[in-house]
Amino acid sequence: SIYKSDIPSGMIGEDTGAHDIKKQELTRLLYVRNCDCKMAGNLSSIYQTLIALYNLSQESFYYCDEIVNCFLEKMEMTITRKVERLQDRLTENVLGTPVPSKIFLHILVDKFRRSSNKVIAREQLNGEMVEVLLAQLIEQKFEQRIPSGDIYDDFICFLSGDQRTLMEISYTKQQQKQKQKQQNKSQDSDTMDHFDKKNQFLLRIETSDYFEYTFSPQKDLTKVALNSPVSVPILTLTYNISGKLHTVNVYPTLQFLYSHHIQAAYITPEVKNNLNDISEGKKFCKKFMKTIMSHENIKYDDSGFDIGQTVVIHSSVNHDGKRGRIVSEGKKEGSWCVRVSLSDKKEDTLLVKEENLKIATVGERDSTVGQLDIKVRLNHIREHPQYTIAALKPGAYVIGIKDQFNVHDLRGTPLQEHIQYISDEMGFILYDKTESNSVDQFGPYFVEQYMLMEVLSKQEVAQNVLDYYCKHKEKLDRCLQHYSGAQGKGFVCWRFLINETAKATAQVGTDEPCDMSLDEEGVEVSAKREWSDI
Repeated sequence: SIYKSDIPSGMIGEDTGAHDIKKQELTRLLYVRNCDCKMAGNLSSIYQTLIALYNLSQESFYYCDEIVNCFLEKMEMTITRKVERLQDRLTENVLGTPVPSKIFLHILVDKFRRSSNKVIAREQLNGEMVEVLLAQLIEQKFEQRIPSGDIYDDFICFLSGDQRTLMEISYTKQQQKQKQKQQNKSQDSDTMDHFDKKNQFLLRIETSDYFEYTFSPQKDLTKVALNSPVSVPILTLTYNISGKLHTVNVYPTLQFLYSHHIQAAYITPEVKNNLNDISEGKKFCKKFMKTIMSHENIKYDDSGFDIGQTVVIHSSVNHDGKRGRIVSEGKKEGSWCVRVSLSDKKEDTLLVKEENLKIATVGERDSTVGQLDIKVRLNHIREHPQYTIAALKPGAYVIGIKDQFNVHDLRGTPLQEHIQYISDEMGFILYDKTESNSVDQFGPYFVEQYMLMEVLSKQEVAQNVLDYYCKHKEKLDRCLQHYSGAQGKGFVCWRFLINETAKATAQVGTDEPCDMSLDEEGVEVSAKREWSDI
């Protein structure tokens, strides 16, 4: 019914029988009409047409562009001058030469008359308008144009391939698929809800020359703010060693809040208020360090629940004993939405009353690791994030996005003097000034580091370290005493660490067996092996 509208009479035959559709006059009419409704190219295509006409005026097959990297030209503040020179050159050679000028005018007229925008279709172009339009096309191409509020805005929108905005639209199939994927992703509230207006925080920092501004990390307030921590924990866990309860708090950087690794529920009015002075750098960090001291004395019990906690469901006919993760509060008071894994590898979200939940211990299925009584009290970080984590002191860590914390950018981090070591989600130690080689002392081998890895990234090496900490702690200590750290720090270097111990033991003539042999990925491959065999 859409295609039949406005079809001239006589083109639709009722009793003509079977015909080749390609030979029908109606087929050609519909094809042409459909083509006219599509955007004839985009801003890049009309710009390439201008360059081709310039080459024609110069009788040349090649064009040497003065603007190669638009971003660098903007940073060096040379883009405006170069765009003006390009405008003058194309105006003089394209519009100043009869044949290229007529070709360009004909192309514009033919495009505009097919526009669904009647204002554009009825506009009569003249030489003066074409000259203004050419200049504005070049400005738009290099993102220098300011909307003029007149007919030229409509012209540029049409030539950009989009009737609503000045953004250039490409019509390749691949980009259409990407655009559709992005639209679908934006509609996924479970992934994108933390970008909702109510969860946004506005930070405004002005500078006359950002390129020059970035040369001094301490004065770059934008980077300082992004590297600054929020003093509201995003992850809290507790563990028990020798009857003493310990608390571990993880605090996010402002930049980590931009990632898709957080739950929207974390961004509360308290978090927003905490960010008010974030651009003040060291002053803000002093306040942060003072605030996290007060978190050390918070007492936890097993009666309170929060988003991100791992729980066990009980007193349920179908799901008794199942472990799950709390993803949100339930609609009914005193209930929680718990996401559980089903037997066929699918997940389901259940509404469970508080009295039917209890906080699960990390590694509860393994009684050895369960001895540490590791419990997640609060977790607004999604599963399997990519991150770097800066350790400040026992029980206090700051999490940033992948590569945010590293030895090269440490100068631009307001917490520089407080950071003791840096690790990533794989367990690689990127920076360390503790010089500690003990699982009981704060440093890259400290047991808390591997508790966090177990909760956040589920690395195999973390599970093995915790297992051996409970079963063979004295052997871990002995291995660390002989390990030089030349191949790297952290238990991610497990094989090197064990091999050096084996060599040192062999030199003193000891044949003591070792049951700690792992393959390259940290997976246990042998329960019993002689030092000489490693």
